[in-house]
Amino acid sequence: MPSSRSFLLALLLVAASSQAAEPLARLPLEPYRNRLAARVEVAGKPRLFQFDTAGGLSSVSPALADEIGCKPWGALTGLHMTGAKISMPRCDGVKLDWHGTALEVPTAGIAEMGSKESPLDGLLALDAFAGKIITLDSVSRELIVESPASAAQRVASAIAVPAHLAREIGGRALSVFIDVPAAHGTLRMELDSGNGGTILVSRPLLGELGLPDKGDEAQDASFPIAPGLEAKGRIFSPELVIDGNLGMPFLKDWIVTLDLDQGRAWFKRNPVRPPAGMGVPPPKK
Repeated sequence: MPSSRSFLLALLLVAASSQAAEPLARLPLEPYRNRLAARVEVAGKPRLFQFDTAGGLSSVSPALADEIGCKPWGALTGLHMTGAKISMPRCDGVKLDWHGTALEVPTAGIAEMGSKESPLDGLLALDAFAGKIITLDSVSRELIVESPASAAQRVASAIAVPAHLAREIGGRALSVFIDVPAAHGTLRMELDSGNGGTILVSRPLLGELGLPDKGDEAQDASFPIAPGLEAKGRIFSPELVIDGNLGMPFLKDWIVTLDLDQGRAWFKRNPVRPPAGMGVPPPKK
């Protein structure tokens, strides 16, 4: 991937030109419950993978691992954001084709995913795009792999927010956290397309955002992230091992560009109304 210097050069060149720059790929997404999924090919057959920006580690089902001849071995261990321990065997070097774009997951987990009613072959996380610049348009159901020129053009009029790459499970996983200003400092909240209906704030941090503690009761509220950018929706406040989690109620309103090499994020308001059901929170207790 290009260095920061070449990216800045591309930004200057694009600023001087009105011609639209072409990305490296436009990858179609499809609805999965109130989330997003990718129809990919593995071993020459179509498979359905949930696309999850907070998944951290891409994974395949035991059935798919068996079909592609990947014998489970070892153990990958991490924590869910609620603090629950997660451990699963691994399968290395899983190759996928997504709409003509070749991807490889260096180390995939093996776990059952989806449900009997809505089965999945796997989960596709950001580790499959490490080092790239991508744009998620949830409403148009499209993931764009940017070229240096298209990325520079994309972010030229977007809201830049400090971002941080989280590389857990021995550096194998990849997710993105953005800075959120708080009363006594800065919080870091995870961007999570796999969270279909909520915004989460760790309970001890509610006061930092000017929000009341209502116990287990959800509240409809908002808090600022940057000038022109806020999180708004149904907010839940469980005990978390992270500061917070920004799910589809937030992501659906924005076209989000992520630099998965340098750790940067940009947001541009999505001009298209989200489809019915996208980002809809669970019923309020």
